[in-house]
Amino acid sequence: MRTFTRHALFWLIIYIAWTYMKSTGVHYSKYLVINLLNVAIYMTAYYSLKHILIPKFFDRGKFILFTIGLLLSTFVFYTIWRTTGILWIDELRGINYSKKYMSAVGYLTQTVQFYSPAMVLLAWESHLERKKEQARIQQLEKEKLSTELKFLKAQLNPHFLFNTLNNLYSYVVTSSPKAPDMILRLSGILDYVLYKSQNQSVPLKEEVNAIENFIALEKIRYGDRLQIDFNQVGNSSVPVSPLLLLSIVENAFKHGASGDIDTPKITIDIAAEYAFIKCKVWNTKSKYQGEINDDYKEGIGLSNIKRQLNLVYPDQHHLNIDDQEQTFSIDLKINLVNE
Repeated sequence: MRTFTRHALFWLIIYIAWTYMKSTGVHYSKYLVINLLNVAIYMTAYYSLKHILIPKFFDRGKFILFTIGLLLSTFVFYTIWRTTGILWIDELRGINYSKKYMSAVGYLTQTVQFYSPAMVLLAWESHLERKKEQARIQQLEKEKLSTELKFLKAQLNPHFLFNTLNNLYSYVVTSSPKAPDMILRLSGILDYVLYKSQNQSVPLKEEVNAIENFIALEKIRYGDRLQIDFNQVGNSSVPVSPLLLLSIVENAFKHGASGDIDTPKITIDIAAEYAFIKCKVWNTKSKYQGEINDDYKEGIGLSNIKRQLNLVYPDQHHLNIDDQEQTFSIDLKINLVNE
């Protein structure tokens, strides 16, 4: 319907404008009648080109047939135009009888005139089609990135959940007083991961709350041998992509604490203002450099974090990874305001 309205408006403008130019403001009513034929030919030229010659011949590489079809159609249009001119239009326009004949110059001139509106409309339709196609491609790309981001989020915390459930099972069996708190903390994390993380962004305080629940559960798991220093300052209402900072914290536990049989240490500092978020996570590494620490730098967790940053904050973040023999740290700054 939108195409029909657009075309109807276009041909109406052509009809009125062409009538005015041909009449030069005089005998306007005569040219309203005369240009009914002209506009009918213009429209036939466009729609035959759009729906027959281009799709059936030109787009299929049949250029010779396209040329023959174009020449035949223009000859037919010119014949109709001159025949009606000889019969009654020339007299209506006040043209002398001596000019009532067909000529090569007249044929070429009228051919250009017949197809000029068609070329304008084809160019405009092509422009609209390109915009529509670009919008479609951008939407597909957006959906692809969105799907990829959801896939990345779906990879979070599988080992953590299994460990927590195992610990919870043992506490329930032994009727430990720690069980209710574990259930409450785990419920909070699941609610955040399964539901709130589907949003494009969440207030920083919700991400921090999930981190606090995560830390509390890990403290239950590791007991007194785990030393954690967690600090969060600044504006906790700024938006952040959900699960991003939690992934960084989880990475420190996964590679810094799970393989350490001694006394692992983890320091987490989060600072935020309206224009930025800073997150630094530092942890010790086990003296027993096993397979976990060998793959530390390029593990799934870090690759996941880097990909999320590139998807959500392209050209808006700075990530620094410091991998030492006994310590590991991630220093991240996210610019919330484009510079």
